[in-house]
Amino acid sequence: MQIHRTPPEAILDPTTQRPRFGTYLGGLPPVVFGAAAKNPLTRVRREKRWFYVALASDELICAAAIIRLGYAANAFAFVVDRREGRTLCDETSKGPPFSAFIGDSGGEGCLASYHLGGNHLSVSRPVGQSDYVIDVRMQGLELQARLGTTQAPPALGVVAALREGLFSTTEKRALLSASGSLVAGGRKFSLDGAIAGYDFTAGLLERHTAWRWGFGLGRTSEGKPIALNLTEGFVGDRECVVWIDGEVVPLSAVRISFDRERPLSSWQVRAPDDSVDLHFTPSALHAERHDLGLVRSRFLQLAGEFSGRILVPGREPIRVERLAGVTEDQDTYW
Repeated sequence: MQIHRTPPEAILDPTTQRPRFGTYLGGLPPVVFGAAAKNPLTRVRREKRWFYVALASDELICAAAIIRLGYAANAFAFVVDRREGRTLCDETSKGPPFSAFIGDSGGEGCLASYHLGGNHLSVSRPVGQSDYVIDVRMQGLELQARLGTTQAPPALGVVAALREGLFSTTEKRALLSASGSLVAGGRKFSLDGAIAGYDFTAGLLERHTAWRWGFGLGRTSEGKPIALNLTEGFVGDRECVVWIDGEVVPLSAVRISFDRERPLSSWQVRAPDDSVDLHFTPSALHAERHDLGLVRSRFLQLAGEFSGRILVPGREPIRVERLAGVTEDQDTYW
């Protein structure tokens, strides 16, 4: 996979109106769908957006997400105590599409929010500001955090072609500094010194979308900051990378395997060329299953730890032990 050093000035080519497909170093420009989404029915059926944030410290793993479809919205958040290996809170909310708003950018100008009943989640980064502001208030959970970008490595941006003339865009960034506080399960945690990452995705997606995903944050066995993004299915190896030494380094396509009947057993993440050999030990499971006839889904996200090694040409083997992270299995007709 080639990573282009400069992101495009616009997602769509101004002459052809075709997406500028590729994998880019740095954040993407505002995501504008153009003529492909002028039909209101297409937008309702095919447009999907989400903003996902993960935070990790020696004490905990926290994840929060806002998802907006053309016809519905939902949000979830969970917190896992790494030392005790147990879930402190796990909350999900579902509502009509107007419950959520997700803007066109994952970088400066980012705004994502969800409000329904007593559930309030928001992620924002005003233009000209370097920090993301996170505010989550759900039953059993209060999270107020700032995520700093000034010392973080660049984002990864991907514009990927899908079948049926559809396409997806995603911006992912990792190793952001975190500060703030979190209250979960009646316990208060400081987030000062924690690290974070995010996933902003907006696309016109196929009716059937499936993937497996792994995301890790922490330090190598030698103490270097490291983050991993590994995907099987959906856009695949176009977003398989490691953030190391301040760089975004492409990795080979991976296979992610686990026992679907026992998702809390060990997961394996391996590349056919043996450049990636990781196992993931889950400690907690967030699960959502829906069956509304035409719309049905199975979504599993697990919090836990990665161990193993990664081989990158020109570098010493990268080894990780108990690297905080999440894995995910999604299979959706939407």
